[in-house]
Amino acid sequence: MKRIKKFYREHRVFTILMAIVLVCVIIISTILIQCFYIGKGTDKYGDRLDGIEEHEISDAKISDYENNLANNDKVKTADLIIEGRIIYIKVTYEDNCSLEEAESIAAKSLESFSEDEQGFYDFNITLEKNATKTSDGFLISGAHNRNGNGISWNNNREVTSTTDEE
Repeated sequence: MKRIKKFYREHRVFTILMAIVLVCVIIISTILIQCFYIGKGTDKYGDRLDGIEEHEISDAKISDYENNLANNDKVKTADLIIEGRIIYIKVTYEDNCSLEEAESIAAKSLESFSEDEQGFYDFNITLEKNATKTSDGFLISGAHNRNGNGISWNNNREVTSTTDEE
């Protein structure tokens, strides 16, 4: 015990600094362990999916939605994927469909979902038509927020390039 007291008296500043460093290392390692190891067992969505059991959409409803949309003579294919609280809808249209018709078909198709489901899920809609010799085609996406009204479509204007005339 006398040797420790003697060492402390001779190296007081060094001992105090080492104690501070040791406390800091313990605090930092505790924080790192909490960040990287303790939270590993939780769901990747956290508590964002609370209540999803009450608003669950069945596989039968998904296939009915896809079939009803695909039965439209202007629609080639329709796919619906649910990831968490987001419903992804991708619709491919026939060559004789205009952009306005495609947007109205997609907006009308959302009526298949109840107001309760529309108030719980966000919708991400992608509309696609391949280019042909007679039309340019389109690729447009829209979103329906669970708190909003209607669908917000992205800007699908044709890009025009300008050249500098010299």
